Amino acid sequence: MGNIVTVNFRGDQLYGFENDDGTFVALKPIVESMGMDWSAQLKRVKRDQILSEGMAIMATPFGRGGDQDAVCLKLELVNGWLFTIDTSRIKEDAVREKVVVYQRECYGVLAKHFGGKAQSFSAKPVDASEDAHENESTKLRMVNESRQVFGNQAAAQLWFRLGLPVVPAMLHDPRQLNLLDYSIVKSAGDGAAA
Repeated sequence: MGNIVTVNFRGDQLYGFENDDGTFVALKPIVESMGMDWSAQLKRVKRDQILSEGMAIMATPFGRGGDQDAVCLKLELVNGWLFTIDTSRIKEDAVREKVVVYQRECYGVLAKHFGGKAQSFSAKPVDASEDAHENESTKLRMVNESRQVFGNQAAAQLWFRLGLPVVPAMLHDPRQLNLLDYSIVKSAGDGAAA
């Protein structure tokens, strides 16, 4: 299977898998977190020519009762799938707003990819707690992209420099920085802050 990647997106725990074919995202957790009907979204993916080509079934170790198969979609196709959802047809306000949040995030990611600056164009003002959560989400994306491009060492250093939370297990995991590296990065970060 490859590496399992978990992402906390606005309080929703989402899962992906990295392997030789690319990164795949488990769709059902996204659909369920938005409050939508899973079977309808699965049909939507299967009937779309491009989306169905990027679909894969992968064993997930985090299911209830052990490994379970999950329908996954290639990461680069997730935005396209989200844009196929017509929010004007969603009757429940809470579900519609959640889908719009996901879609809005996708527009921002696409704008950044094509060299533009992602600007907020929400119809309603964003409160400070949502802005702080978005800032943390941006930091986590930066660390993940750093890991993919430059490796675990660079991602770990960026994690510490961005001031993301550190737990003791991170300092003992051989895939992460050793304690000496952490103290160097920490002191460099403290010196830059002063």
